[in-house]
Amino acid sequence: MRIELSDEAQADADAAIDWYIQQGALMAADDFIEEIDRTLQLLSRFPELGMPGRHDARALILHRLPYSLIYRLHLRVIRVIAIAHHSRRPGYWAGRR
Repeated sequence: MRIELSDEAQADADAAIDWYIQQGALMAADDFIEEIDRTLQLLSRFPELGMPGRHDARALILHRLPYSLIYRLHLRVIRVIAIAHHSRRPGYWAGRR
């Protein structure tokens, strides 16, 4: 399946990478990017892998990181709407498309 990253999800990822870099954790920033890529590849092969949740969305926890990929399944597209840190308010992304 084809994967689309919403502008908001891309902004989530960019903010996380920027935070790691500001903390001087360059290896953690690289690990974050690699884990996002790995998870997106896995998701393209197994779109229903994430746990079903509210707002017609699914959540897939990133390995070794306190983030989840929040996405919705459409006919032939996986639409990632958030890359949510686990400390953020649950469902803050609900209005995203």
